[in-house]
Amino acid sequence: MTIAPRTTPSRLGTVLAPVARLGWNGAPEFAVVALVALALAAATTASLGIHRPYTTLPLAAVATWGLWAAVRPRTARHTPAARQAGKWAMLSVLVWIAVGIVLSAEYLIVSRDPGFLTLSGVWLIDHASTDIPTLGAIPVAELQHNLLPDAWQAWNLDGDLVQPQGAKALPALISVGGWIAGVPGVLAANVVVGGVGALAVYNLARRFLSPLAALAPAATLALTVSHLGLSRAAYSEPLTLLLVIASIHWAWRGLEEGRHWALIAAGVASGATTLVRIDGGAYALGVLVGVSIAAAFKGPSARSRLMVFGLAQAVLVGAGYASLARWSAAYLERLGDEARQLGTAYAVVVALLLLWAVTWSSVLARRLREVLAAHSTAAGQVVAVVIAGASVTLASRPLWLTVHRGTTSETDEFTNTVVASFQQAEGYAIEPTRTYAEHTVTWLSYYLTWPLLVLATVGLAVIAYRAVTARFESWVFLGAVLAPSLLYLSRPQIVPDQLWAIRRLEPATLPGLALAAGVGAWWLAHLLAERWPHLRHRFVAAATIVMVAMPVTTYVSIRPGDDYPVKFATYTYLREQHGARAQLDALCAVADGRPIILAGTSSHFGSLRVMCDVPVVLALEEPTPDTLRRATDLWGEAPVVLTRDSDWFWESPPTPVVTSQTVQGEYALQHMPQIASTRDYTWFAGVVAADGTLTPLTADGSPVP
Repeated sequence: MTIAPRTTPSRLGTVLAPVARLGWNGAPEFAVVALVALALAAATTASLGIHRPYTTLPLAAVATWGLWAAVRPRTARHTPAARQAGKWAMLSVLVWIAVGIVLSAEYLIVSRDPGFLTLSGVWLIDHASTDIPTLGAIPVAELQHNLLPDAWQAWNLDGDLVQPQGAKALPALISVGGWIAGVPGVLAANVVVGGVGALAVYNLARRFLSPLAALAPAATLALTVSHLGLSRAAYSEPLTLLLVIASIHWAWRGLEEGRHWALIAAGVASGATTLVRIDGGAYALGVLVGVSIAAAFKGPSARSRLMVFGLAQAVLVGAGYASLARWSAAYLERLGDEARQLGTAYAVVVALLLLWAVTWSSVLARRLREVLAAHSTAAGQVVAVVIAGASVTLASRPLWLTVHRGTTSETDEFTNTVVASFQQAEGYAIEPTRTYAEHTVTWLSYYLTWPLLVLATVGLAVIAYRAVTARFESWVFLGAVLAPSLLYLSRPQIVPDQLWAIRRLEPATLPGLALAAGVGAWWLAHLLAERWPHLRHRFVAAATIVMVAMPVTTYVSIRPGDDYPVKFATYTYLREQHGARAQLDALCAVADGRPIILAGTSSHFGSLRVMCDVPVVLALEEPTPDTLRRATDLWGEAPVVLTRDSDWFWESPPTPVVTSQTVQGEYALQHMPQIASTRDYTWFAGVVAADGTLTPLTADGSPVP
């Protein structure tokens, strides 16, 4: 008789075993963990100025293993329905990502935030930080008034470096796509973030609904025009959404199962929102409030869980603002008042909540919990009515309120000018100080529709009732969604054109309402099924159809009396700024590695500096021949002048070296964008001669014969 040798699993096998057992049921959760880990690793290395594949990717692998060990489900239900739902979730998201990549934006010209965020991601492909050397641009800019080595707001001078505006987590994350596929990989990377964000909503929805029903809220979010548009360009909101929704799910699991490491992971994810956005503290604060209330309801045993969560979150919030101070100092200074107010509010709330946690075991607190427990049904009904009443009040504001902003700062004056230009273009009354803040719920209806908002109100009331009476962990969801929602529904503090304005409500409000609408739809379906049991399947089918079909109805607008009776939502099909990459490649070919003097326009300053990787000086007025000659001496080679202004430099304009056209969605007040506009570019170029005059160039960068 032969005895088989005894085998023991290898250490690597032990580490990988939980991943190997994922299956379709666990794949959506692991996808969220892996992307959050990669985002944290990329943000960390970029914040330390060591962002390279050999530093970021190993750190991401370690973070993935640690996060998965902390948050993975211990008692996963591998039922046929759960496996089927997980399979549908993963395959649907893969198709969504594939379509999104085909339609991904080429946002490489700075008109709004995705421009400098995309360019920062491109820069990080080959550089360890987002600091951009001026390469001699400063002494050249000092030669004449109105020559600049940087560009206002988006590109800020810090010593002899140019710092792109904004937090660094998103540029660092999308640069990983650049390591895989170059510039196209950067342009496509945020689509993956948006797709995994929908998976995060699916994972959380399984806390409220069956696995198959949980697909509906995820589909609702994924099919909204807002999520499509914001994911296909480098907007920071989809990554913020991913972190917020993942932190809600992990904190829920930590409180429910008494898992401190899951709560630490939730604290890290929610705190990391400040590595993505300067106002990330508002979203972190919402999760903290929710965890605190849930811990309070669960009693003194949850006090330590609240404290480890709060500590982990506070460390990451501080790290986010420290990163911003180091890598985008001028941006933080420019928005210093708002950042200080938010930071102060966060610190005060943290202190109060920790004090509450310490004293919650007191006799008074214990007595309060006993009273709530004795009257939980009545308390739940009161909370549900309050939430429903607040929703109706917020929605009704256009009937009785008009909100205006002041003119207390340069930012206010600039915003007023922009709003007035939009009003004039669309034929509205010119009211430059209008914020349209009373219409924020109406903005939501453009993307979710009013039927889904009604279902969401029902769902929020149901969730609130359950949070008081039974499922205390539901407070994590309510706090994380309602706190930032109330802030931005009442004070959006943003230029009110769409798609731009809905950004404020993308990270927490839109996914939260999509999930709440699912709860409301299935609650109503089951309520009706109790009355007519033989129609149960029809009610469930109707709930599913409503959840999936309503966002799709926003894709088409039919108005028989208009010049264009049928219009399509722009961001369902548009590749925003399509043509920008080819334009910049052509301009870089003209420059051919030589320094650039960009004359007359600031929009391309960062684009040329990053894409061509040559020194760039911005000229706001025509440089004199003497200035150009001395610039040649300082740089040691003749620079190329690029301009769209044919009145500068030449008595008669030379032949254009680059002609280009880009497309973008309209700036739409009080409706969803439904028109694609084009922008034409005509570029002239010349190389500086020995006497300071310009010799016109051809498209290949050689002098005109």
